[in-house]
Amino acid sequence: MKRPRQFRIEQELLGRFDRINEFLAANGSEVIRRLIEQYVVEKEEVLKVKVEEVIEMKEDFPTDGEAYAVGKANNLYFYAWGPEYPYADVVPRYEVPDGASGIKWYNTKKEALTAMNEAVEAVENN
Repeated sequence: MKRPRQFRIEQELLGRFDRINEFLAANGSEVIRRLIEQYVVEKEEVLKVKVEEVIEMKEDFPTDGEAYAVGKANNLYFYAWGPEYPYADVVPRYEVPDGASGIKWYNTKKEALTAMNEAVEAVENN
């Protein structure tokens, strides 16, 4: 289980934040959550790169509407899986390791193809 994350906020700024939230009867945790969400959405857009080339794709795998793909973007290679990233023209430059759609980055085409082939093999052997 992940431990709750803690952030350091200067006492003066925290006091001002608390005064405003108390006056407005606002939930400070909700305010922080919304600000973080806004920041993340904005930065996720900045960190997307255009797919230059799809090198190999296994469509409708392991189920209909999903795929495994190896591609090139930003002079690096990626292995992507699921219903979203393998089909996208623009992908996140950071790794998305979990979930129905994911992407992992590699320095070489060989590494990315090896990762995809190992995943295909694992599915086929189950």
